[in-house]
This record gives sequence, C-alpha cells and structure tokens, in this order.
Amino acid sequence: MPPLLLGVGLAFWGWQTGVPLVGLAMALVLEARTLVHSRWDLQRADFNRVSDFSTVLLVLTGVYQFVANDSARAMTGLIQWLPLLLFPVLACQLYSVAGGVETAVFFWSQRTRPDTTTRVDLGPPYFVLSLLSASAANAPRTFYGGLVVLAAWALWSVRGRSPLWRWILAVLVAVGIGWAGHLGLAAAQRVVERRAQALFLSWMRRDPDPSRTATSLGEIGELKLSDRIVMRVERGGGTRVPLLLRQASYNAYHAPAWIAVDGGFTAVLPEADGATWLLRRDATTDARLTISAYLARGRGLLALPSGAARLDDLMVVSLARSRLGAVRVDEGLGLVTFTAEFARHGSDESPPTAGDVRVPPRETEAITQVAAELDLAGRPPAEAIARVRQYFRERFRYTRYLGAARPGRTALEDFLLTTRAGHCEYFATATTLLLRASGVPARYTVGYAVHQWSPVEHRWVVRARDAHAWASAWVGGAWVDVDTTPASWIDEEAEAPSLWGSINDLWEWGSFAFARWRWSERQDRLTGNLGWLLIPLTMLLVWRLWARRRVAAAAPPASAPPPVSRAGDDSEFYAVERRLGELGFARAPDVSLARWLDAILAAAPPALATAPLVELLALHYRHRFDPAGLPAAERRRLSEAAAAWLAAHPPAPASASAAAP
Repeated sequence: MPPLLLGVGLAFWGWQTGVPLVGLAMALVLEARTLVHSRWDLQRADFNRVSDFSTVLLVLTGVYQFVANDSARAMTGLIQWLPLLLFPVLACQLYSVAGGVETAVFFWSQRTRPDTTTRVDLGPPYFVLSLLSASAANAPRTFYGGLVVLAAWALWSVRGRSPLWRWILAVLVAVGIGWAGHLGLAAAQRVVERRAQALFLSWMRRDPDPSRTATSLGEIGELKLSDRIVMRVERGGGTRVPLLLRQASYNAYHAPAWIAVDGGFTAVLPEADGATWLLRRDATTDARLTISAYLARGRGLLALPSGAARLDDLMVVSLARSRLGAVRVDEGLGLVTFTAEFARHGSDESPPTAGDVRVPPRETEAITQVAAELDLAGRPPAEAIARVRQYFRERFRYTRYLGAARPGRTALEDFLLTTRAGHCEYFATATTLLLRASGVPARYTVGYAVHQWSPVEHRWVVRARDAHAWASAWVGGAWVDVDTTPASWIDEEAEAPSLWGSINDLWEWGSFAFARWRWSERQDRLTGNLGWLLIPLTMLLVWRLWARRRVAAAAPPASAPPPVSRAGDDSEFYAVERRLGELGFARAPDVSLARWLDAILAAAPPALATAPLVELLALHYRHRFDPAGLPAAERRRLSEAAAAWLAAHPPAPASASAAAP
C-alpha cells in the first residue's frame, strides 16, 4: 500500500463518524511504525490472544448496540465501529516481524494445526473496511468526495503502463457512474415509496375493513396484546393517575380511517439551553410529570398530557407541533427523558372549525337516531357529555373480538344499534360523532393510558397494549378529554401475571437502565466509570505484548557485520582449486579435497602436473588445521609453489574447457 494511505483512511473514518480524535490517534499509531526501528517477535499464540480480544470487543459492542437501538440502527452502529474493534490485530501485524497474519488466527478449527498456514496482509482489506464504516455515518455531502480521493490514491499505486490520460479518464468515468447511480437509487426509492403509499390508500378506500375502525396513525389493533413497555412515567406535583397521554388528534372521519385535515406541523425553536421547548408561551401550568419514551430511529410523536405547555430536559435536535396538538420529534436520540409541565384544565390544540361538528353522511342515520334517543339536541356541552358517558357505561361492554357488520350496515352503525360491544376505537368514534350531532365540537384522539405501577422500577410503566383512543370535546373554551370506553378495558387487555412476564419486565428494566445511560447527556459517576472499563484490559494486553522478545528491524545487506575469518582462509590452494575447476576438474560440494585430488591423480591427465598438487594439499591442510600453523619458510613455500603451478597452467579457452573430461 502507498505510504500514509492507511493512516489517512483512518482519519477520514473518524471525521465521517464524528470521532475525529479517535481516528487521528489510530492513524498516528499506525504511521509511526516507520519511525520505530524494532519489531515484536510475535508467534501464532500471541495473534490468537489479540484476535480473541477483538472478538470480545466485537461481541460486547454488538450487544450494546442492539440493546440501546432498534435493529437497523444497531447494525449501522456496529459497522461504524469495526475499524476500532479490529485495530489491535492490524497494529500487531504492522509492529511485528511476521509481515502478515496466519489465516488460522481467524478460525478456531485451524488453530490446532501444527504447520504454518497462509499469511495474509490485513492492510488492504482494513483500508476498504474503513471506507465502508465511514459510509455508515450517512454524510453524503462530504463522504463521496473523500471516497473518490482515497480510491484514486490507492488505484494510482497499482496503475498499469497505459498513458496517464487514459487512467484519469477511467477514474472520471467511474466517479460519474457512481454518482449517477447514487442519485438514481435515491430517486427510485422516493418513487417506490409514493406509489406504495398511493396503492395502500386506494386499497383502503376501495375495500374497507368492516370489522374494525382503523386510524391512519398508530395501528392500535396490532399492539393491543403486546406487553412491551414503550414509556415510563414519574408523577410530579398536581398529577393524578390514571391519566391519558395524547399523541395525535384527528378531525375528519372517512370510514374506516380518521384523518387530520389541515394538521400541518410548524417548527418549535428551543430556548437558549437547547433542552427547553415552550409549546405555549402564554400558558400557566399547575402540574408536571417526567416521561421516558423510546423513539424509533430518533423520530416519532411524543405522548403528552392535554394542555402541555413546556418541555424541560428534552435532548433532541428538532421539534415540530401541529395545529391539532401533535408534537413530533424529527431528529433525536433513541430514548428521551423529559419533564412536561401542563395545565390540568388547559388545552394546546387550535380552536374548533366547521369540520369539528361534521358527521359523515354514511353515519348520519345511526348517529341521528341515537342522538335523538339521548335527547342531546340543544343540551349544554357538559350535560351532553354526561348523557353520552352514561349511555355507554350502562348499555355497552368492552370486547376485542368482533364479527363482521351485517350486510348494508357500517361497522359503527352495527356497533351502536346491534352488538353494543367493541374496543376503544369504536367508543371514541361513536362519542366524537354523537357530540358533534349535539352541536359540541369534537375530535378523535389517540395515545396511551397510564395506569400500571411497577414496584420494581418505582414508577408508572406504559405498555404497548395500553394504546388507547378517546374523544376530545370543546367545553368552556378548551378541549377536554372524554373517554367513554368502559373501565373494564384495562382488565381485559391485561394478562394474568406469569413468571415469564416478570422475567421479561426485569430484562426490559435492565435494557431501559442501559439505554438511559447510553443516551444520557449527564457526565455522572456511572457515565465516567463505564467509559473506562476497557482500559485495564487494553493495558494488560499491551503489557503482555511488550514483554515478548523484540528483535531489531531488518537492516539492508550493506550494513550487516562482516563474517568472522577462519584460520587458513588465505591459503593459495583455493586459487589452485578454482583453476582446476576451470580446467574441467571441478570438485563436488560433498567431496573432500583429499578424495577429489586422489580422483585426479588416478585419471593422470597428461596436461596437468599432478606431483606438485600433493605437496600443495599437504601444506594447505597444515595451514588450515594445525593449531601451531605453518612456519614462515613453509608458508612461503605454499605461496610460491601455488603461484608456479598457476603460471604453468593458465585458464583454458571456453571451447577447450567444455571439451575437457
């Protein structure tokens, strides 16, 4: 890989994922290897330990992400942190003499093999992984440009011999195709979403389900039987339980759906601290409660008490409020905990319009009949509400199980005139339309009912099955909650306590505590300590590796120390041996000088003077192996005799040498 490419890739990853200091520190650690002149002598067992350490970090991070986030965000978060989790393995490779990592390190089944397995260089795949993890941060304005620069840098190092202009043209074409593909996929996604939504709405209008009234928001029917805890409530001053927390209100009924007409959202700006949001600046509050709620992918509707005017400690980026009182988080954390201040007899919705007293033509006959039976015409709003409450309390019952409506009747008409049994959506819809028929403006409202106290958590818990629907009526210049669903609905929805349910509640409580720490903005002792738990493990690993034997980095051959000289290395007989080899009498490496010379003497070549060779070999052996060495006179004799023999036997021409036996 080109120098610095790996470090720049890590710095780019840190920038894209919001941890620039972490990415820069990792880059400096890797690139500093060129300044360090020693390397660790790590064996396979050492790499096994480092790989296991990274695996433990990977598992812990995965558990953490899936507990603190939904599955999609958890997977994205895990991918973002992969370069950090696998960093120890790469660092050990770059700071070791191995030059690579054996494949057996990554497979438990191969670790028992005694032989050395194939070594792989983790640098290139780690560089690609860094780019992939950076893309998971979803920063389209800056990511693509950085990707192009880094990819071109990497490709430049392995370019072929083609002209430069061809290489540049190929890169530009690839960049253009990639950008066009990105725009095309985004446009295709928008088209598919619009077509799917239109198809779904047309299906609802053409073939409504007569067995249930469905709101266009909430899907209450699917959640009714779920014990999953979606919110936690801590009661403050002036609050009484049970209470209703509203998510949204609707003002137009088109069976089987309620629709919010003119319910557009307006952005709400935070106060100077960034965590206080005023929904109504001129309101006077007399009650408060603390709510902890999960937000899917950091977005969703907040469930708030009617009359909510101020939200404190709400750590979100953006907030919006509709004319019908719904409050929506557009960008925030996976879990929010905030305090809501509200007026118990106030309202945060817009005043009624003509649409709030309209009864759909399909339901007019049944609604008019019941309204006449209750004598609601001309009654004051409070009295009309009281009569409707009494009517449903005395003559109706709650049930989740309903059959199809009779032919020729709507589901609501069958509920009012025949079955007189249904779930909260039936009661809320009927109440809203009956109040409208009596001249009282009313809206359909959905949210949650708070009624269950948790002795384990010491707070009120709200489960998915507590999703509820009720009516809101305009009385005395404010919207008030009118819940006519029989109180038995809570017992009907609740399941008998079980051991598994208790275990599940404990698990959810632990998950909540973990998520609250995960998304908390406070730097308390728990936050500070948990963030440093991995440091002792990392220090232990570094100490174990540092204690290993380190060796000097490989030096160029020219700087290697000269070999140690041996006695007799200056013997002139070596020149005689080389000349004999040139004349066609080369010695094999496994044959001693004495045996080699005996073979030459036995051959008795006429062109060679062999008698001096015997004396020369004897002098050479004494010079080479005699601890006392050769006397000066004999040393001169070896030198002179060898020179004389070499002079008498000059090198043969190439052709003659080749023809020699």
